[in-house]
Amino acid sequence: MSPRRLVQWLLLVGLATACASSSPAERPGRPPPPRVLFQSPLALLLERHQELGLTTDQLIQVGQREEALDAANRPLREQLWAIWQPEPVPGGGPSPGAGMPGRNAPVGLGGRPAYRPPAQPPAPLSEEALKRQRALFQAIEDNETAAYRDVEALLDETQRGKAQALVSKLREERLRARESLQNPEAQPAP
Repeated sequence: MSPRRLVQWLLLVGLATACASSSPAERPGRPPPPRVLFQSPLALLLERHQELGLTTDQLIQVGQREEALDAANRPLREQLWAIWQPEPVPGGGPSPGAGMPGRNAPVGLGGRPAYRPPAQPPAPLSEEALKRQRALFQAIEDNETAAYRDVEALLDETQRGKAQALVSKLREERLRARESLQNPEAQPAP
């Protein structure tokens, strides 16, 4: 096979592979939640430590409190994920790779898993799920507020003012993100 033919064939395979895979916008289902919902105020302070002028000792103490906060909020975040991405209904369809001996799952072009449309698009969250979501967000917020108050005592006046401005901006972004989760038609402002 000539090099020119080989290049044409590779381009054709690449084009077919690109067309076969769908973009996240084309896939039905819930979009992933905004990242801002999972960034704690302490993580924000650590991220902006140079802007705040945190000392090494302050960084260590804030880091330790961030680890403790992360451990406390991890089960709550897992419960939120369970609300957003429920387990598939047992018996709702064939198992991956069913009817294909010797394979774990069907394979499409380029070794990727073959596209399978979902059995049905995810239903909007029930009123009970929305209440549970709000309660989980409130529990996370309460944990973060308590941890932030502990850290705020470590900061001097200048650092405290900058930190309060950063955290209030984070909370405003979170509020918009939560509203967009409850009302998917209303997208958060950039």
